[in-house]
Amino acid sequence: MTEVSTPWATPHAPPSTDGPRFAVSKGRLDTRLLTLFRSKAIRRSLREQPKLNLGLIAARAQLELATATPHGASVDALRVHRELVAGLPGQALFIAAALAFESLAEALPYFDLSIKTAWQKLDDGLSRSESEQALRLSRVATLATELLGSAEAGRRYLHTPNFALGGSMPLELLKTAEGEQLVLTELQTQGGGGPV
Repeated sequence: MTEVSTPWATPHAPPSTDGPRFAVSKGRLDTRLLTLFRSKAIRRSLREQPKLNLGLIAARAQLELATATPHGASVDALRVHRELVAGLPGQALFIAAALAFESLAEALPYFDLSIKTAWQKLDDGLSRSESEQALRLSRVATLATELLGSAEAGRRYLHTPNFALGGSMPLELLKTAEGEQLVLTELQTQGGGGPV
């Protein structure tokens, strides 16, 4: 039986060098994302926009992700768990939506929220389950963008039925940790030239 490796077999595993693979370990990516979710510049941008423009939020988020240099060690799984249980800042929902969707109206069904409740989350913060969804979606959207070469290609990947995923759209599978692992494994296969 062949063992399938994941993009991050251990919290600090170095990235693979045998073909295009994910540029960062899970811990380093989570460090970048958790830092992004606390970005004062994005929070200010959300507050100041008379009408929400996810494209602007996505561009700012991608710039911050590209220039982020984690200080010290990457976060470990226990810290990520604790932050998710405590609840991420409400702007994490808007950042995740911007990384994976064209509009907030398109994103809200994924989070099972109304527009009014989404804006309330900006002040109140996210629940544990909403935090998990935002992190999973951001993680996969970021990796798809890095692997496929552009934010547009990454978003298209999330919304396209995939034969290797049983005909499901990757986005549909991100509601659970098990589904996220399936998508990450499929993305890694694509990085190695495997089936789409």
